[in-house]
Amino acid sequence: MYGENGAQMRTELAALLRQHRVMHRLAADPAADRAAVGREVLRFRQSILVWCAQAVGVARPLAFANIPAKPADPFRAAAEHGAAIGELARALEYARAESQTKTASSIELTTPSPNVLVEHWRLAARAAALAEHDTAPDQARHLTAAQGRAVAGDVAAISQALVILDRRYRNTPEWVSLPGCDRLGWAALATALDVSLGQPDYSVDQTGWRPRTKPIRGPAKPGVLGVLQAEHNLLVRLKTFPNAMNLRLIVDSQRLLTTALIPYAQRIDPDLAGRWRERAATYSQIQRELRNVGGRLGNGAAATAEAANAVGRMKALPADAVLEPRMLGGFNVLFDRVDSRITDILEAGVERGAFVERVTVPRLVSGDGRLVHPVRERFVPVARPGDLDVIRTARKRLRPAASPVSDSPGVSRVNLHAALIHRPPEKGAPNVPYL
Repeated sequence: MYGENGAQMRTELAALLRQHRVMHRLAADPAADRAAVGREVLRFRQSILVWCAQAVGVARPLAFANIPAKPADPFRAAAEHGAAIGELARALEYARAESQTKTASSIELTTPSPNVLVEHWRLAARAAALAEHDTAPDQARHLTAAQGRAVAGDVAAISQALVILDRRYRNTPEWVSLPGCDRLGWAALATALDVSLGQPDYSVDQTGWRPRTKPIRGPAKPGVLGVLQAEHNLLVRLKTFPNAMNLRLIVDSQRLLTTALIPYAQRIDPDLAGRWRERAATYSQIQRELRNVGGRLGNGAAATAEAANAVGRMKALPADAVLEPRMLGGFNVLFDRVDSRITDILEAGVERGAFVERVTVPRLVSGDGRLVHPVRERFVPVARPGDLDVIRTARKRLRPAASPVSDSPGVSRVNLHAALIHRPPEKGAPNVPYL
């Protein structure tokens, strides 16, 4: 995810910026040892530079200058809407193309170094290599303009750090400076100032590539871990669209599982137990409303089996078992994701015609002498998802509320900015390297 990899880069570069006397940190007196360490640092720097050039290319189409230059002709539009970030993109591309240093290999990126200074560079380069997936074109096409400005600001700050560190390491034997270093520094500064005048959206930290979620295979885990395993596998199996019958079984399993977990949560977190009571009541109502919904399209047999496993393992737990708060938190996270997925299944099933509604059809009562006349029922398509009671209930009560997104830049951005302007760290701040 972009937030994790970006924070890792900024944290390591901030630690490097606070180390001013670097020659004795590279190696002992022999110049050959310092030259070897310097070449390794150059490869790590090149990996970071490659990511900067890629990321600024992604953010450039979304970045607009906050103070556009006044055109000479008032009846003609400005030639370029993002002059600062455009210059930064050209400077980064020039530095990347003209550099003769190769990027660090995968072995170097994954092998820890005993040298503390080199280890900071390695962690920053590894985060940059991972961030290439987060800013790839297939991931970045979902970014907004405000999120693009946030990425541009991150690239500008990291570029400034590379320029400062390049000047600080210039006495290292066989050191190669960044091509166009002065141009890159001024372009990064102009881009950072331009971004600060706007309103970047730091929710970009929640975007990027994420590993595919896989089921937990193997035998059932002992105790409550087995219940968590089955609930996790249920969430994964729900990627396959279930039919109406299997969906009713899955909904009933969530009602039973939540009801069984309430006494365990009551002893640890009464507020959480109250929310789970509401969840159990919601699933009871959805189960009743699903009786008028039919459909044979879909499968969902694997998800139904995992739901049955969760209920069965929950019933096997002893009544005096104590669930740790982190286990309750794990259940709560899984419940929110399962609720969201079931709501999506209900809405998608109606929209694609997989779920139909059962209605009563009027009929003429014939004089055949029977005392009981069965009700004629038919299944008809639903015109709009909101016409079904189960859809309205799921939207109003089942789907979890969107989590609030922090609009603050985060600790790593603040620390990197403080290191760039040489602001001393606060007293008592942990893990701050000395000068």
